[in-house]
Amino acid sequence: MKKLIILTFIIVVMTACGNEDETKLQTQNQEQLVDDVEADHGQTEEQGTKNEEHVETNKDVTSESDSEPISFQSTIPSEWDITLPADFSVTQGKYLTAIASLQRNVVTFEFYETDKELALNDPNIKKTGQLIGHLVITKYATAEAASEEIDKSIFTDGETVNLGHGITGYQDAGAGSLFTSWNEGRWAIIARSTTEKSEASLATAKETVEFLETHRMPIPKQYGHLHIDAEHQGSFAKWQKQNLVYTLTDFGDKTLNWLVTFK
Repeated sequence: MKKLIILTFIIVVMTACGNEDETKLQTQNQEQLVDDVEADHGQTEEQGTKNEEHVETNKDVTSESDSEPISFQSTIPSEWDITLPADFSVTQGKYLTAIASLQRNVVTFEFYETDKELALNDPNIKKTGQLIGHLVITKYATAEAASEEIDKSIFTDGETVNLGHGITGYQDAGAGSLFTSWNEGRWAIIARSTTEKSEASLATAKETVEFLETHRMPIPKQYGHLHIDAEHQGSFAKWQKQNLVYTLTDFGDKTLNWLVTFK
C-alpha cells in the first residue's frame, strides 16, 4: 500500500512537470511567432517606404518631361532687363516660332510661321516653316553709341502734303524713288515708292498715319526711325531704348503690326 502511494505521487509530479514544459514551449512558440510577424511587418513598411520614394522620384522625372517649350524670352540675357511682347502678330491657324541666337551683344530672331507647334530652334523649323521676318536687339556700351545708329531727322524740306489728322508730310524724289516723310513724336517716318508709281508714296503715308491713330508705336529713348515701302520690299523699323537698339526687318506688309506690339 505504501509503495502504491509513492508510485502515484511520482506519476502526478511527472505529469505536472510535463504540463509545465508544454506550457513553456507554447509560450515560446507564441513569442517567436509574434517576433516573426513584427519582423515581417517591419520589412513590409521599409519596402513600402522605398517604393514611395521611388514613385516620388518618377514623379519628378515626369514633371520635367512635361515642361513647357522654351520661350522667346529665354534667349535674352536677364541682365539686359528686356521683356519681349507676348502677343506677336501671327496668321490665324498658324503657329509662331523662331530660330534664335545670342552672339556677344547681339540677339537675333528669325521668326517663322508653321502649321504645328515647334519649339524654339527646332531643326524642323526651316524645313516646314515660312520665314516672316527678323528681330535684332543690339546692346551698346553707352546710350550715346546706340543713338548714333538711329536716324533723328526732323523733316521740313520738300513739297508739303496733307497726310490727315493734322500731320504734314514732305515729298522729294531721288534715284528713281519718291519719298514722303514726316515726324510723329520722336519718330522719323518715311514712305517710299518708285517714281513710276509716285501716287503710292502718298497713299502709303496716309495709310500709315491712319493706322497709327489707333495703334501706338513703342516709345523710343530717345529716337526711332520707320521706313515703309509701298511695295513692302524694304520696310523696316529701328528704335533706341537707352543703350539698346531694336531692329525689325523683312516683315513686309506686317511691319506695322509687329512694331506696335512693342512698348
